[in-house]
Amino acid sequence: MIQSMTGYANAIIEIPVKEHEKLSLSIQIKSLNSRYFEVTSKIPYLLMDLDVAIQKLLKQKLHRGHAYITIKIQHDELKHSIIPALTTIKGYIEAINAIKQECQIKEDISLQTILGLPNIFQTAEESLGKTTETILLEKLETIIDQLIVMRTEEGTSLANDITNQITIIAHKLNLIKEASAQTSIEKKQELDSVIQKLQAYAAEDICANKCLLESQKATLLSELEKIDIHEEIVRAQSHLISITQWLKIQEPSKGKKLDFILQELNREINTIASKCSHFTISSLAIDIKSELEKCREQAQNIV
Repeated sequence: MIQSMTGYANAIIEIPVKEHEKLSLSIQIKSLNSRYFEVTSKIPYLLMDLDVAIQKLLKQKLHRGHAYITIKIQHDELKHSIIPALTTIKGYIEAINAIKQECQIKEDISLQTILGLPNIFQTAEESLGKTTETILLEKLETIIDQLIVMRTEEGTSLANDITNQITIIAHKLNLIKEASAQTSIEKKQELDSVIQKLQAYAAEDICANKCLLESQKATLLSELEKIDIHEEIVRAQSHLISITQWLKIQEPSKGKKLDFILQELNREINTIASKCSHFTISSLAIDIKSELEKCREQAQNIV
């Protein structure tokens, strides 16, 4: 199973808080590419106690990517308790008494005067019970599962694209193998021809031609050594097999592993291109590097 790091899910849920009291929440979760797992959360003060649990649940389910979660209270039927802001009220009374003393005012402070002052009442802080928190996390997990479905659908598309590109790369690698074998045969034939001429000149003891042929022989031997890319081709083919197998395993997190294998494959192709300057092989190596770049772009979006 392949998952993309990109996905989106949203829902409006209702959770019971107390008898005849409900809380309606709008929840949106979005995930984007990231090298590691990150969370950006915007949740109401009422749910702050659940922030750590929410982040833990996201990490457990999503593994990798930057997750953005926004929770808004759409409607609540909670019976909020109104309590006096005693600290504020005492401050007002102390200030009023100071004014009375300083200005020699003897008028008493009435309740009506106090009630007319701003910010003397506040809403009591509410907290959700354990049962309510459990229900909320269960419903949140369902929304995360919807996000995972979307990530899996996109991941399947990514896997198909990578598989197609790997097939193209494998085909071009076989063409490189054939071109390398043909080039080696041609160089060996040239070398055999030079050796035969050297043997003929050795019998006739013609020094000038012999020196020239010795130089050609050394050049051909060097070229034969340089175009020997058999080991690089074998390693590259092994990496292609590893990628194909890795795409099929059920482990959820595989993007980093795929990216690493693609880097190793790219290194082998670079070596092939630098060792063998044959036009056909160089052209095929460039084509493979282009396909590898596409693979890496897509692998970097895989969880």
